[in-house]
Amino acid sequence: MGGSDERGVTAEVCRLYGAKGEKAVLAAQDGRVLQYRDFCVVIGTTDTYVVDDAFCTCGDFTYRGLQCWHILALRTAKALGTVVERDEWYQDFL
Repeated sequence: MGGSDERGVTAEVCRLYGAKGEKAVLAAQDGRVLQYRDFCVVIGTTDTYVVDDAFCTCGDFTYRGLQCWHILALRTAKALGTVVERDEWYQDFL
């Protein structure tokens, strides 16, 4: 994806989610959303989190039940086509 489509997606994410949206867009554009064989992870500002479209291992999601920017980053990266595919098992890094 590129050009005006990408600008439209990123602008809408930022408009709808404010600062969380901005962090999500930056992570998606910077290649910090990685799809391994077993899990998808987002490299956050302080840690790396296992994420899917409706779950994240970060504190905002697991303890407070809030939609976190990591989930938004995954959704944004999917929309932009910027998910980085890794042909390895994430569990091997744990």
